[in-house]
Amino acid sequence: MNKEFRFRGKEQTRIETFSDAVFALAITMLIVSTEMPKDFTEMLTFVADLLPFGLCMALIVYIWYEHFQFFIRYGFRNPRIVVFNAMLLFVVLFYVYPLKFLAKLLVVIYSNIFMSLFGYERATLSGVQMISNEEMPQLMIIYGLGAALVFAILTLMYKYALKKSEELELNEIEMFDTRTSLYTNIIMGSVPLLSVLFAWIFSPYWFSSIISGFTYMLYPGIFAIYGSKRGRKRKLLVQRLGL
Repeated sequence: MNKEFRFRGKEQTRIETFSDAVFALAITMLIVSTEMPKDFTEMLTFVADLLPFGLCMALIVYIWYEHFQFFIRYGFRNPRIVVFNAMLLFVVLFYVYPLKFLAKLLVVIYSNIFMSLFGYERATLSGVQMISNEEMPQLMIIYGLGAALVFAILTLMYKYALKKSEELELNEIEMFDTRTSLYTNIIMGSVPLLSVLFAWIFSPYWFSSIISGFTYMLYPGIFAIYGSKRGRKRKLLVQRLGL
């Protein structure tokens, strides 16, 4: 968060407390289905699950941070934000298992590719046969729609903050930062939608899930350009305002 932004929601309310509990529950759900290992083989499987768990947790923590940043910036307590917040938490809880399923599947796939390249036997991680090639596009669509919904709701929340700019008394730099967050969430939600589109269009073909998956590789390039552009504009704005 930028130091020039005045925080209007420093005091935590029941909205944030309830939301934090839901995010904690979502992280718990990532690992709660994993049983305690009964032998060394199961122990190795459990250790192998740590990587997909870490990937899932990182994404949920990112969503939590966006949520935290919004509330500490604007301090909204009205019914509309409560509705938006409830929608976001609902989607996050739904999103957990598709996210965990996909992350675990990707780790298994890349483990097998890595081991095959070096002449080892295929990985015996749990869930190697948990999905067929024909079902992969459906998984990418479910995951993509969940991700897109999360960032669509965050976009609506930031759009609402802009609408209430006079009530919040947002200054020029705060308006700029709010628009930056709005555009960031639009980008974050657009890439999963593009992935869903590719998965749907190319679903009859074996390479559909590959194209759909590689769509997410657009993020680094997009944000490198976008971040650099917005960063330069913000720096010039700060200098002009003498902050």
